[in-house]
Amino acid sequence: EKKLLNVVEEIAIASGTPVPPVYVLDGENSINAFAAGFSLSDVAIGVTRGCMEQLSRDELQGVIAHEFSHILNGDMRLNIRLMGVLHGILALTVIGYVLLRSGALSGGSRSSSRKGGGGAAAIAIFGILLLIIGYIGVFFSKIIKSAVSRQREYLADASAVQFTRQPEGLSGALKKIG
Repeated sequence: EKKLLNVVEEIAIASGTPVPPVYVLDGENSINAFAAGFSLSDVAIGVTRGCMEQLSRDELQGVIAHEFSHILNGDMRLNIRLMGVLHGILALTVIGYVLLRSGALSGGSRSSSRKGGGGAAAIAIFGILLLIIGYIGVFFSKIIKSAVSRQREYLADASAVQFTRQPEGLSGALKKIG
């Protein structure tokens, strides 16, 4: 744990950021780490027990530098914005589903008069349109989100090498993770 704190302090100095709180997930034997928080003032780093025990000092340094890169590049803020956009598009799907259900229910319970029958059908058709648009939007927004996430990971790896000046440490950690 002292080695982990030393590595975090070194990377904080190299990146020019304050030292964040570090948390260890004791029950996890897999190799993983994450950065959480919205800005530099409320960030924290979590590291699994397996990451501390299975990685060498250089590899641990590469992993921690990777997480610092996510912090500096504002990846957490970007992910929250992407989740908001995705949820907004998903809301179209939900609204379409509700309109489709309400149009179908109100159309089935009408009396023998034709009054209001066209309105229920219009609501159901509008609901179907929103449902289709929402599903298409969710599909493409997930593709965009994964492409953005992939690019952010590449940037974090490049920045980690820049902070540590040791590409072997990060590549060794990635090989062990893989």
